[in-house]
Parts: sequence; structure tokens; C-alpha cells
Amino acid sequence: MLGGLSEALENGSRRGLRIQLLAVLVLALMPLLILSSVQGIMEYEQQREREIGRLHTAALSASEAITAAFSRADGKAGALASWSFALMDDPESCVRTLRHMAEADVTVSNIAMLDSNGEVICSAVPPSESERNFSSRDWFQAVSDGADRTHSDVVFGAISQRQIVLTVRRLRANPDIDGTDTDTFAGVVAVATDMNAAARLVRRERLGADAQIALISRQGALKLEGSSIEDDLFENVAVGTLLEQARPGEAIRAQGTGVRPGYEVIVAALIPERLGVAIAAPARVFESWSGVSVISTFAIPALMTLLVLVCVWVAVDYFILRWLTYLQRIAQLYAAGRLDLVPQRARKAPREVARLAAVMEQMAASLDEQRTELAEAVDQRSGLLREIHHRVKNNLQVIVSLLNLQSGRISDPAAAEALMDARRRINALALVHRSLYETDDLRFIEVSPFLKDLIGNLAEVLGGHDSTIAVDVECDDLALSPDQAAPMALFVTEAVTNAFKHAFAGRDAGRILVRLTCGDDDQCEISIGDNGTGVNPSASAGTGSSLMNAFAQQLGGRFETRPSPLGGYEAAISFPISKHWDS
Repeated sequence: MLGGLSEALENGSRRGLRIQLLAVLVLALMPLLILSSVQGIMEYEQQREREIGRLHTAALSASEAITAAFSRADGKAGALASWSFALMDDPESCVRTLRHMAEADVTVSNIAMLDSNGEVICSAVPPSESERNFSSRDWFQAVSDGADRTHSDVVFGAISQRQIVLTVRRLRANPDIDGTDTDTFAGVVAVATDMNAAARLVRRERLGADAQIALISRQGALKLEGSSIEDDLFENVAVGTLLEQARPGEAIRAQGTGVRPGYEVIVAALIPERLGVAIAAPARVFESWSGVSVISTFAIPALMTLLVLVCVWVAVDYFILRWLTYLQRIAQLYAAGRLDLVPQRARKAPREVARLAAVMEQMAASLDEQRTELAEAVDQRSGLLREIHHRVKNNLQVIVSLLNLQSGRISDPAAAEALMDARRRINALALVHRSLYETDDLRFIEVSPFLKDLIGNLAEVLGGHDSTIAVDVECDDLALSPDQAAPMALFVTEAVTNAFKHAFAGRDAGRILVRLTCGDDDQCEISIGDNGTGVNPSASAGTGSSLMNAFAQQLGGRFETRPSPLGGYEAAISFPISKHWDS
């Protein structure tokens, strides 16, 4: 029963009240958490699309700003091409004019006019002696081959010493005398657009400090100024792929760029398949008020759920579990016998707990009253039993006294001996009853002191104070019920008496050993052995052997006789211990 209760308590601890309540609350709040998660994901995707749209707008703005710089450069180149014949005749005036036009536009780093051989005629920025002929450049070759205008790739300006894009116009020879234009190639006018200066015109309020703007051409990507990131995000970018995806007047979200993870790349074409602008920036969903809205969509239901769980955890502990723990301690004290204890603290508990404590108090009071009544009844019963055993012992002593008187009047030795045997047997029973009323617990008899007392009485009666026969007792610590102690005492009396009578005929001294041993299987053996003359073949047919067989049956055991380890005769009974008194 206690084992089942322990198992129930252990299983109950695994299914604690707090855990079960929290599980129910989590299941109840799960739909809200799922819906808020779905809504948060949707808002995140929408905000991400808005951020990417912002980058598209920024890319178009950058494209328009740089395209406008190219348009102004092309306008200047066209105007100069129309009046080139006048300027080429006066180099000093040409230099002043080009310088004024270059200084009038912050994106123009230089303007130069070249003759048909590629030699610099005049330049806003004076050229060095080593850099005066540009006939081998691609843009010069394209115009000399018949193109009216062209643009260079992003190059490092030999004269301006800056990263530039050249806008080139074809110069024609002076008109004929009759005013007819001629198509003879006379040189080029080249306007150099400073790309860093053009990039500074890009409105960056739509871009973060970690965004980068770059010009992409067939020669690679040129990172423009204005970013706080020192690393070049376009260093390992496949430029050809970006140019293929770029479209004039349209911002395209580039795919497979190889830019840093988490960054989006938006491209727009400046010159189809030759020059474009690219913006690399992280799509920052969580760095704006919209991002806060996305986070709150996730966080508020989660925080509410967590708060509810914490409140339930604390409330269950404060309002329920601490009182249950207190009542558990009170119940343990009741189980330990402290039935007079009053659960005072429970009066401050919630009403239901206080009622339970009151019921437990009433139960303890009732149990205490019943325990008192039972204790009184047990004491009364014990007193009556002791009185009964005492009177039985006295009656047996009276019978022994009568037998003593009667034996003194019998002249027949055999009859007197028979009365003496009866006296010894009755005396053994009287000793059992005396041991019972002298012990604290009437349910059992301590065997070791009982046997020593019994053997002492027998030795005194059979041999007297001057007996040369020694009787020793070896006994394990054992307690027997009266139902087993009585036949065992009679068996010992019978066996010791037989040993005194028959084992030492013709001898002056001897030894008798009474030995009681028990094993782990609750099987005991009591044996009475001597170092006398050995087994008497006629002894098995006597009254003593019949009585000892009867005593063995009363003990529920088996009687046997055998040679004693001391050298003589040994009588023994093997019997199981009866523990009905311990139930």
C-alpha cells in the first residue's frame, strides 16, 4: 500500500499542477501566436518590398543625376563643335573659353579640343608634354571612323588626373566659301565628366551611410565617394552580368551578383551595354518605424504570452502550491503522531485551502480521540492478559506443588519418577506463562533468556547444586510466539531430562549442549546433544520420543535423532518461524 502511494506521489510530481496549467494556457494562446506570426511574416515581406522599392527610387535618382551630367557635357560638346572653327584659329581665346565653360559646371573636370591627328589644340587644364596626343584612344578612333558622337568608358583622366567619362563630339572642317558644310574630319571636342563630382549630386537621403554607389563598365566597377564602408562591395562582382541586366531609365534588382550577404543590388543603365550605375545597400526592415511595427507584431503577443505564463506560475505558487506544501507538512506531522498540532497558518490561506485545513484538523482530532481509546483498550487488554498468564502460572505452580506432595507419599519409584516427569513438564509451561506476563510485549518471548532460565531450573531439579553434568546454551537472537515457545520448551525439557537420565550411566561427569540456530530463510533448528554413551536403540520406542514427535508437529517441523558432534546422542527439531504475532 505504501509502495503504491509512493508511486502515485512520484507520478504526480511529474505531472505538476503548474506544468499542466501552463500547458493548457499555451494551447489556448497558440492560435493567437500563430496568427501573429503569420501577420508578422506578411508585414516583414511587405516592408522588405517597400525597402527594395526605396532602393529602386534611389537608383533611378542616381541614374538621372549622372545622366543629367552627361547631358550637360554633351550640350557643351555640341556647342563647342558648332564654333570650333572660330576657336581653333585663336588658341588663347580657346583656352579661356574652355576654362570658363568647365568652371561653370562642378561635374566637368576638363574640356579639350583635338585636331584630326589627336594633338591637343587647347584645353581647360594644361596638358603635360607627355600627354598631348590621344589618337590611339578608342573614343578618338570611333569618331575619326565616322561616328558623330561617343562616350568613353570610365577612365583615369590623363590631364585632369581624375576618374572621368569623356563625352566626345566630331569636329568638321570650316564651311566652304559658299557656306556649304563639309564632312571632312577636323578633330574632336571632349568634355570630361568627373564621376565623383557627379556622384555627389546624387541625393543620398534615401540611402544609408553603409550604401555604396558604383559606376559599372566593361573595365570593372568604380566605387564612388559617399559611403562609410571602406571595403569595395563591388570588388568581386561580375560586371558583365550587371550590365546585361541594366536597362535605360529603369531600375532593376540584380540577381546572382556576389555582393555581401544581406545586401540588395539595384542597377540602371547610363549608356546601354557600356555604362551603368549600381547601388548596393541592405534592405533594412528593422531600422524604421515600419520595422518597429513588424517587430511589435511578433513581440507583443509573445511578450503577452510570456507575461501570462509568468503570472500563472507565480499565482499558482503563491495561492495554491505553497499552501499545499504547508498542508503536506501538516499531514506528515499527523502521520508521525503529532495529532494535537493545529494548522494556524492555514487560517490566512484562500477559503478553499482554509476549509481543507479545517477538515484535516477535525480528522486529526477524531484520530487522536480514537487513538486514546485504542491505547486505553490495549492497556486494559494487556493488563488482563498479564493477569491471566500470572494466574495460569500460579495454577500450574499449585499443580506442581500437589505433584510434589503426592510423589512424597508414593513408594513405587517408577510412579514417583512419572510424577516427577509430569512436574518438570508442567514447570516448563509455567515458565512460559511467567515469561509472558513479565515481558513488555505479550505477543512474543525472547528465546535466549527464556532458554537459559529453563535450563537453569532443569539442571537444578535434575542434578542439584552439586551436579557434575554441565548444561550449556547457544542461542541466536530470536523471538517466538507463545504458540511456538510452549512446545519448544516442552521439547527441551523432555530432551534434557532424557540426557540426564540415560546419557551418562556409569559416568561421573558430562556435558549437554542446547543449541538454537536460524537461517536467512526463517528456518530454525533446536538441538540437544551430549557427550554421553550414544544412541540407545530402545529410546525411539519410549514415551519421550513420542512426546518429542508431538512437539515437532505442534511447531510445524520435523524431529530427528542423530549422533552428536560432542560424541553422544542428539535430538533435534527443524521448524519454520511463525510470525503471526508480527503482522
